[in-house]
Amino acid sequence: MAMLTACALVVGLLGAAPAQAGQPGASRASSGMPDDVPAAALRPAPTLPVPAAWPGPERFPRTAGTGRLAGGGYYWTDWIYDDHGARGLPGVPGAPGADPAEQGVPSFGDYSYPPGPADNNGADIFRAGIFLEPAATVWRVDWNTLADPSVPIAEWAFATGGSTSTGSLWPAGAGVRSPGIDRAMVVSSRGASLLDVRSGAVLARLPVDVDLGARSFVVRVPRRVLAPSGSWIVRLASGLANASGDGFAPARGALPTEPAVYNVAFRGVAQEPPGDNFWNDDGQAAALAGGDVSAFSATIRWADLAARHTTPEPAPTGWSDRWYVSSIEPGQGERTDVGGIADGKPVYLGRIQPYAVYVPSRYDPARPAPLTFLLHSLTQNHNQYAATTPKLSQEACEARQSICVGTLGRGPAGGFVNEAQLDFWEVWREAASAYRLDPDRTVVAGYSMGGFGAGLLAEGHPDLFARAILLAGAAGNTPSLDNVRWVPVYLAGGAADELVPVTDEIAEAQGLDRRGFRYRYLLYPAEDHVAFELQDGFSDAARFMGSAARATRPGHVTFRWNDSGNSPAFGYGTTGAYWLRDLQARSAGPDALIDATSAADPDPSVTDVRTHDVLVPGDPSPAIVTQLDWRLGPHPPPEPAIALNLGNVGALSIRLADAGIGPRTTYTVDVTTDGATTLTLLGPDGSATQVQLGAGRQHLIESSH
Repeated sequence: MAMLTACALVVGLLGAAPAQAGQPGASRASSGMPDDVPAAALRPAPTLPVPAAWPGPERFPRTAGTGRLAGGGYYWTDWIYDDHGARGLPGVPGAPGADPAEQGVPSFGDYSYPPGPADNNGADIFRAGIFLEPAATVWRVDWNTLADPSVPIAEWAFATGGSTSTGSLWPAGAGVRSPGIDRAMVVSSRGASLLDVRSGAVLARLPVDVDLGARSFVVRVPRRVLAPSGSWIVRLASGLANASGDGFAPARGALPTEPAVYNVAFRGVAQEPPGDNFWNDDGQAAALAGGDVSAFSATIRWADLAARHTTPEPAPTGWSDRWYVSSIEPGQGERTDVGGIADGKPVYLGRIQPYAVYVPSRYDPARPAPLTFLLHSLTQNHNQYAATTPKLSQEACEARQSICVGTLGRGPAGGFVNEAQLDFWEVWREAASAYRLDPDRTVVAGYSMGGFGAGLLAEGHPDLFARAILLAGAAGNTPSLDNVRWVPVYLAGGAADELVPVTDEIAEAQGLDRRGFRYRYLLYPAEDHVAFELQDGFSDAARFMGSAARATRPGHVTFRWNDSGNSPAFGYGTTGAYWLRDLQARSAGPDALIDATSAADPDPSVTDVRTHDVLVPGDPSPAIVTQLDWRLGPHPPPEPAIALNLGNVGALSIRLADAGIGPRTTYTVDVTTDGATTLTLLGPDGSATQVQLGAGRQHLIESSH
């Protein structure tokens, strides 16, 4: 432990503090993101279509399992992809209708969908709204998937007197009960029926406005038919519609005694605790197995709606799920074939995508918080760490007062490339818009596939991250390790790992060591791949995250890239590194490489400090520790000079101010390049000087403006 404390002090000294406001290189991202994020993180999110029949504003919460009042309406957001129905076998999630694409993250409910237009997600309630007009009430259900409007059915159940003293069976074959309900409204694309629950009489038949663009069912109920007054207890459930659209079809995969309901709304965040609850359906599945949905309700006080009361958007602490609108939609619904694991293509197809967020209990929106990405493993989802590592959540998120985020990546096997990497950048944008983040204190971490993803992102965009944490997911001594000079890397894994060879971790640690880059490697002789994660013993990794800040103005920058790793279709790829921008390779195929040094803002002298230790008993078990830190010496005197060594670089720009070149300064640039290169010098005043260079060594003398 004494060694760890000393190492933290040494690492913390190295030019990693964020630049102060007003200085060159200071964070220019009031959005909470560094200014070098790819275009995918900067594009505004699309807006969802609004159903034409909806009279109110769009004020739905962005957190699943929460509701609010706004402008005459009540707005509820449900969980995404939680439409799994009842638990078929008590205590056995994932039986008998287990989804192959969710084998690593089984839902508690066991229902599945028949082949066809349900798209394996056709009864998934996304949002629900209730609005009060002078002459009517308006009832809205938004579906996550609505490829065919004949697929889903929704049933509203009303306890108009607020009574909870008696039990009532819901009509239309839903197969559930809740106390005191006296009215129900069954809604399908073929129409709505308002029913008297006790007698079964049809009180009114009403048209349903089906909006395929908005994926909504909206029903307007005149006051003369259903008079709103006092306080009502309202419930909502969904399933598959029968052929005539006036009742529930049997649920596929349900046991004989189980109801036809796939999804129940108005389940609060506290009713779906995160432990082992990957899809936030544990409480729902247990309730549906017993047929009693009384616990899930919203209380509507009509006077509040009449007064147009507005309540703040809920802001729960701890783990919760949020949603955003993606810029792409590969399709509707969900793939459930085994290929969803094997081919790495999107499994969760819709335009609405969930992500997990941990908000510390003392989060203060007035103070920028660190951001920690926790990227999921193969076969896992965005809730992996909420569901399986509560200790890591406390140590990495709560204790560090860090917002922690888990992305779904559109599936269990996206590898954090293509659609899965697009999801990462769009989630960063969404988190930065929802919380006040410090753009200089972002850590990227992950387990297994998530560890590979953390390494991929840190190597591709080193100037965005303060630390990279690779747990059981190293890629070996790859050439792109050249890029992480300023991003200390944490490696940990088991010698008995049956999925990720320990030799890859050893090779990566050795590659970092040969380069003289900071790292910490914990080799656990007794650990394998699966049990290692489930033991939740990552205290050392959380300490390594610490309060680290990214380097913003290093004097020496090495950056290697290959355009094959870019994905213009998804809006991400090579952007730059520190004071280097607008990077273009001269030719496709071979790596492009820049080694750049600014003597105008020189790095301090560095002495490598290598240590070897053993953690006993360790966390979770004994570990062999290898570490390289830096002991910093003095800065050499600054000189107005920049040196560039370029390989296969067709174009680049230099931000002179960030490289330490101030205004009205005469400076030199020494360039050695292996071919034609366009060099653009971006002055402190916003000016740009472009120089065409040929192969060989060239010495430029320039003046900044």
